[in-house]
Amino acid sequence: MCYREGMGRAEHMLHQAARHGAPLRLGYKLEHRWTRLVGRLLRPILPEFMDRTATVVGGVIYLPLRRGALPDDLIARVVAHEWVHRRDMLAFGPLFYLSYALLLPVGWTARAHWERRAYAVELMLAWEEGGEQRLAATEAELVTFFAGSSYLWMCPGRRRAQRCLAPVSQQIRAGTLQETIPYRHILAAWRGSR
Repeated sequence: MCYREGMGRAEHMLHQAARHGAPLRLGYKLEHRWTRLVGRLLRPILPEFMDRTATVVGGVIYLPLRRGALPDDLIARVVAHEWVHRRDMLAFGPLFYLSYALLLPVGWTARAHWERRAYAVELMLAWEEGGEQRLAATEAELVTFFAGSSYLWMCPGRRRAQRCLAPVSQQIRAGTLQETIPYRHILAAWRGSR
């Protein structure tokens, strides 16, 4: 049951994020001049930026498509992911943005640290919805993501990406990640939106 009658999962997740100190709202990339400009600048290296990825800046999640064009559960997952980023932005301020943008010449980028924290939500929800099989499949998918161009090779090589994500999956299997903030609140919100 949703928090309020008639509230979809995405709306419920937005409400719960705000309730737990990470207020977020939705925006759309095509409606903002600055996101269109960033999209043009990134096109040579990230051609999917405008039409396949969500981006959070401050308290606004910029979606690639209008809300009605995306399934509510997909938007809810995006909100859950960005909820972690929003908490990190609030906790670390300019350091978050600066470190996220830095590309290091070897090893993991700082971006890998922040994205591992946010994608822990996707791994946690995979475990919640499908146990070991779904968790393993999601981890394998994320390894490709972390090692690939979507995030500018933030964990160069599949082996490094796997080493980056494996501890998160172990925490989920042990049930410890689900007990920490913000993951406990996110999971409770996710369960409460059914």
